[in-house]
Amino acid sequence: MSAAVAGPLLCEDEQGIPRSLPLLAALVETEARLFAAARPADSGLVRAFRGGAAPKVPVRIFLERIHLLTRSVPAARGMVRIDGTAFVLAGIYITRFVRSAAGRDAGILVEPTTAHRLVAVAVLLAAKFGGHPPSKWNWVFQDGSEGAILADEMAGLEGRFLRAIDFRLFVDSVGFDSFCKVLERGPRAPSATGGCASKKRQADEATGEEDERRRVRARLPLPAVLYKAAGGSSG
Repeated sequence: MSAAVAGPLLCEDEQGIPRSLPLLAALVETEARLFAAARPADSGLVRAFRGGAAPKVPVRIFLERIHLLTRSVPAARGMVRIDGTAFVLAGIYITRFVRSAAGRDAGILVEPTTAHRLVAVAVLLAAKFGGHPPSKWNWVFQDGSEGAILADEMAGLEGRFLRAIDFRLFVDSVGFDSFCKVLERGPRAPSATGGCASKKRQADEATGEEDERRRVRARLPLPAVLYKAAGGSSG
């Protein structure tokens, strides 16, 4: 990665929170709002990431809690000490997941019912890939979500996420720097393709036939914020 590009995002504030955290949260929350009114697809992958309950805590607060909870336990006890790099990687992983053949076929989107679990698994994988071996820390997701995400859910979600992206966790320096620029730029206003996606979803509801729903979802434009902004960072 380029120090000139990534450096500012990895800097931490007085609480030890890297700048990449709120910037990632802003992208995810914008994406979730964009698809808040969309009719969720009914597939096993979507149901898994919707889970039993959607956390009420904002994504930014959720991520801050995870970050601070992991830092509150001494490293000697095997806890992950997440740094700013993990939040950049997490954004890239979410993009890969939504763009994947499995994600598109399932019709999964970053929306209010899926956002927290998607970002939680992405951060978990980013921490692992960053060389911070976790040891029984799934409880931070449960505490950070005020009990909406159960610690026992995480292993199954992690497996589904990894299979969808074909276990592609490596991110080269070009991809990393590209997504850093995406984070710095921030969310973009919804484009015309977003409206097109909405119209297709409305047509999908009108038909009421599962086969047609699957075909329509396969043609849908990808999410307007994460995908369009980070198209060059998926590796």
